Amino acid sequence: MGLFQGGSMYSILIADDEKYVRQDIIRSVNWTDHGYFIVGEASNGAQALEKIKELQPDVLITDIRMPLTDGLSLIERALKLQPNLHSVIVSGYEDFHYAREAIRLNVLDYLTKPIDETSILSMLKKLTTALEGDNHNRTSAPAFSMPNKEGSFSAGSTAAAGGNLHYAVISLYFASCFLQKTRKYTENLFASWLSHAVHSHSDFIDDPCFGTQFCYMNPTLMQITVYAGHLTKDHLQHLLKYLQEQLSLCGFPAPAAALTPPFPDKARLSTLQTSCLQLLNSRLLFESDLIWYRLIPPQKEAFVSEITELMEQFRKNISIRHFENTEYYLNQMLKSDNKEAFTPELLEYVICEISNTLRKICLCYQLTINQNIFKEPLTPFYLMAFSELEALRKDLLKRCKAVFSFVNAADSIDVITLIKQYIQKNYEQDITLVSIASEFFFNPSYLSHMFKQQTGGNLSSYIEEIRIKEALKLFRTQKLSIGKVARMVGYNDPNYFSKIFRKRTGFSPAAYTKQDGGNDDVQ
Repeated sequence: MGLFQGGSMYSILIADDEKYVRQDIIRSVNWTDHGYFIVGEASNGAQALEKIKELQPDVLITDIRMPLTDGLSLIERALKLQPNLHSVIVSGYEDFHYAREAIRLNVLDYLTKPIDETSILSMLKKLTTALEGDNHNRTSAPAFSMPNKEGSFSAGSTAAAGGNLHYAVISLYFASCFLQKTRKYTENLFASWLSHAVHSHSDFIDDPCFGTQFCYMNPTLMQITVYAGHLTKDHLQHLLKYLQEQLSLCGFPAPAAALTPPFPDKARLSTLQTSCLQLLNSRLLFESDLIWYRLIPPQKEAFVSEITELMEQFRKNISIRHFENTEYYLNQMLKSDNKEAFTPELLEYVICEISNTLRKICLCYQLTINQNIFKEPLTPFYLMAFSELEALRKDLLKRCKAVFSFVNAADSIDVITLIKQYIQKNYEQDITLVSIASEFFFNPSYLSHMFKQQTGGNLSSYIEEIRIKEALKLFRTQKLSIGKVARMVGYNDPNYFSKIFRKRTGFSPAAYTKQDGGNDDVQ
């Protein structure tokens, strides 16, 4: 996404009980460059609700697990206050069983910890699509009306019809690049074709209000908004057929198309522009490359449960490095028989989870692998390139196999050193054997055994050692309360911290702080 070129700025409220996560999100990108600004922060769900009432943000980014009100309950209550609010979830992989509820609440995107610039930019693209009809209001694409008698184009005007216009949206996806010389030239070419199509249809000849507006989104994707005083579904089919004929004469195959029936309410335009793109992006779920807009039935609970269980097994088998089983569960999720059961939202969610799992493996093991393997499926129109579910399955399976082969070949990686580095960077968080095992895709029992075999010590004991060493440094260099130091090194309970501190140093924290330096030996 390029620098923001003007128009509306959109406000974001961030809700997460961990301050460092909020800071990671805020610092990840220059928000104003992309048309957004952070309007506020909240450390729990109740506080977030109050700020939503007060600040009325356009977007809510929230953690799933928070005190007082969890993220999904927050979204549900926030939507009652502000129905047009867009929501994004921040979660860990252990939160996947919340997927069903998140889908019901139309959560726009899922950010997985740790937050990075790539995931934020991907989220912003989706947000902009939802908020502005996929950047339609941020492009400089001109509007064209029918050519005048001299053959030149003039800007289309809605005023001429006194507001009594009907609108329709046509989204076109070209299997190969369709950029003729320049963007401007391409738009003029399409405008010319449409004007000829209008002249060839008797119903259109006496409609002076006919006009089109183009949004050229990338070399394979274009959106056309059509408006006229009188507009029917038959008119749209005629226009589309004429476009396909002209493209065929130029040697191009017919594009996939998603379009709306005519509608009179201009206020729905932005929403339907977005909906058309979403339908086109999920074209592999439909029987034809000509998709008329319609409401998608709600996802069946039984199928969501089935996909949820398969995804959990997919991740579980990665954690114990049974990669063949992992491939089996991916194949079961995306088998062709599931085509009719998927909704676009659930399919995008599955892709997001698989891609983020691959990303996490690569980051954990510092694999020198082409990052497009896991980044490409997270781009806004990745799905659009596939006309069949089977083709999508093969593509994702290929990506999984590439990552798994790198992991299998990475025997030289010193995993224990990576884990120690992870603990040293994250000791202030609520890390445990189980959470670290999940982070590095190990079975907890196996990780515990491997750590003890290579270090001679216990992993939980090592976490304690690092935390108490850091506590000693804080007591020596800063005048802080015992409770404050406890929280800064990962202990929410000061009494438990004192117990571990005494076990490790032979002193209570209170006794240590009264000494001049004390004994820094940690047992």
